[in-house]
Amino acid sequence: MSSRRTLVELLASGLTERSLLSAAVPEAVWESALTDHRVLTGRQAARLIAAEGAAVRKGEITEHFVSEGREGVLRSGEIEGEPVDHLLLATYDAQGRLTGLKSFLNRMYAFTLVRDQVRRSLPDLPAEVWDVPELSPDTGEFHAKPSHDYSPSLRFHSPVLRRSVSPEPMSRKLLGHASSVYGDRQWSDLALNRGDKRMALFAGDIKGRPIEIAAVLRFDADGLADIKACSRPWAASLAVYSRIKARVGDELGAAYFWDEQPDYTSYR
Repeated sequence: MSSRRTLVELLASGLTERSLLSAAVPEAVWESALTDHRVLTGRQAARLIAAEGAAVRKGEITEHFVSEGREGVLRSGEIEGEPVDHLLLATYDAQGRLTGLKSFLNRMYAFTLVRDQVRRSLPDLPAEVWDVPELSPDTGEFHAKPSHDYSPSLRFHSPVLRRSVSPEPMSRKLLGHASSVYGDRQWSDLALNRGDKRMALFAGDIKGRPIEIAAVLRFDADGLADIKACSRPWAASLAVYSRIKARVGDELGAAYFWDEQPDYTSYR
């Protein structure tokens, strides 16, 4: 039988397959940061999310949003000395039982370290979970479609880069390239707001490869002033990283990328 437990409570006691399943309805939907393959059973998928959470060490909750039937938590931690943010988005039924959980990560190399550690720790999962599908070439087209009015102080922490980009002209340019890579965005209204901040979720498509991005947005009097974004699944996130690096890597400079992180084609 499921019991009412919030994300904050589950994280405080340590995410485990058992604690997640005990807090959820039997038909709960579990969506890992590492894969979007539908080959997993519910129990396997819950185990995968728990393993992702355990891989993020020294995690501290930096953002928490709650509304009727929804909860969002952003944790900041590290893996092997690399900083990483882990964002969890939960849905609940009228009785407070967990009906769905999405997991997102950021900073591409840290994301890869989580993937590699979880893959080693869960060798019994189906091989398809770790697939890196072929992608059509990036055409390089640029179609910037701002989703909000931007503040002159806009700072963008991409889901895949090593450091934030600012001020507004460079942030706007990077956002334009990112949105061009993952195509038209389908936004979901999460109704998760707190003061001048909100949590947003959208889905995109990278030449046939779906991607989802969840972000904490902060607004000032002039518009959107700060974006901290996390993404899922890993392979689609790597495609964004590789294509952004190819498009603007020289302009941004080496400090925004990792020598240790292979590009997308290296996994093919």
